[in-house]
Amino acid sequence: MIDNLFNDLDSIDDIILIILTNANGTVKEIAEKTGIKEEAIYHLLEFLTIAGIVRKQNDRYFVDETTRTIASLIKDLEEPNITN
Repeated sequence: MIDNLFNDLDSIDDIILIILTNANGTVKEIAEKTGIKEEAIYHLLEFLTIAGIVRKQNDRYFVDETTRTIASLIKDLEEPNITN
C-alpha cells in the first residue's frame, strides 16, 4: 500500500524534501505541482504539521522560507552534480 501512495520515488526522505520545497497551498495544489498522490501528501503534511515543521490554516499548508531553503539545499546536495 505504501508503494502505491508514493509512486516510484526512492525514499520517504525524498518525498518529504519535495513536499517541503513545494508546500504552500492545498493538498490538491501541492499534488499537482509535485506529481505525488494526494493521499500521501495529506498524511505527510499532517505529520509535518504535528511536528511543527509545516503550518496549516484552514485547508492550506505553509512552510516558512528558512525551512523551504534548507529542504531545497538538501535536495540539491542529493542530486549528482556532473561537471566536465
